[in-house]
Amino acid sequence: MKTSGEWKSTPLGSVLERVALPVRVEPSREYRQIGIRSHGKGIFHKLPVTGESLGEKRVFWVVPDALVLNIVFAWEQAVAVTSTVETGMIASHRFPMYRPVGDSCNVNFLLQCFRTPKGKELLELASPGGAGRNKTLGQREFERLKLSMPCGSEQTRIATAMTIWDQSIHTLNLLLANSRKQKQALIEHLVSGRRRLNGETTNWSSIALKQVASIFASSVDKKHEDGELPVRLCNYTDVYHNDYIMPQMPFMAATATESEIAKYSVHRGDVLITKDSETANDIAVSACVVDEIPNLVCGYHLAILRPDRSRVVPEFLHCFFGLRRTRAYFASHANGVTRFGLPIHAVEDVMLTLPSVAEQNRIVQVISANTQEIAHLAHYLKALKTEKKALMQQLLTGKRRLREPQFAVKAAP
Repeated sequence: MKTSGEWKSTPLGSVLERVALPVRVEPSREYRQIGIRSHGKGIFHKLPVTGESLGEKRVFWVVPDALVLNIVFAWEQAVAVTSTVETGMIASHRFPMYRPVGDSCNVNFLLQCFRTPKGKELLELASPGGAGRNKTLGQREFERLKLSMPCGSEQTRIATAMTIWDQSIHTLNLLLANSRKQKQALIEHLVSGRRRLNGETTNWSSIALKQVASIFASSVDKKHEDGELPVRLCNYTDVYHNDYIMPQMPFMAATATESEIAKYSVHRGDVLITKDSETANDIAVSACVVDEIPNLVCGYHLAILRPDRSRVVPEFLHCFFGLRRTRAYFASHANGVTRFGLPIHAVEDVMLTLPSVAEQNRIVQVISANTQEIAHLAHYLKALKTEKKALMQQLLTGKRRLREPQFAVKAAP
């Protein structure tokens, strides 16, 4: 089958034209302005303002199906494509809009190009100056930029393919967000005792954490010291980004003394929490150790909670740290201004409300099923993003050609 022609290096000024429809501002009328998020994350809509509050500001009607950039942060990929949703909205002179000249290009194809590292590099070239607000996109520099492009029809097919992938990723993001909300709702109802599982009638008891768990604040830093023993180090990010600490995780290599290894080695059933962080809200984020992991030591900025498993199920304790009221308690007890630390006595004195171990296990089973669904969706989402990135590299450089108007992607789980 024949290709649609060779790709050509094309100045943007030859395929795009600036569109600017000035707004005659009426003081008593309300207007809604657009903004553009950096890193290719699209358009957002600002709250309505009166024409009087706009003052002498130059504003323009938003034109649908146009490539639009924020000239202040274009170098950070603050670029998007307008749609009919923005009809009737306005943009300041800092948001220039461009429409194709005839059928010479597809603005969604250009958007995908500018989302790539190469596209970011081009936007930086067209934004001379220092860091931040001094790196302003120059209109002439932008129009002189050259992109390698196929014919307009192939651009459309590529843009359509990428849009399908973007929609699949967006759908998975929504599913993942919904599953996380469901998990939080389960934690709030079941771990607090506000709602009981069928058949459960026994009373819950209130008790301080120090009465049912041993607590150790680690002092093992990320270092390699002569004379110390090699260990695997569980770090802040390992806890912060995971519900469970598992053997297959890529732990950092470090060293520790024999006494540190004896005191801070991590064991199955331990619950690790973040003891220090940059914000109070990130204090006491927890992760549960689900298996024995040889030679694993808890790192600095973390604390080990080792529950009495005859009274507290480790996974239940982990869920307790996810309760909003627990998060609020630890945020209020964190000390600091630019960096926050949690005193150990605040951890020791936090009050738990516990059902029987049997009921704790039943609650954990319900929440774990939701956690597994979240892990499955997160894994699938990561794989889809990786595949899209590889496909972009092929399609947006002409290494792979699209000759058909349809393009298939994997169905969401």
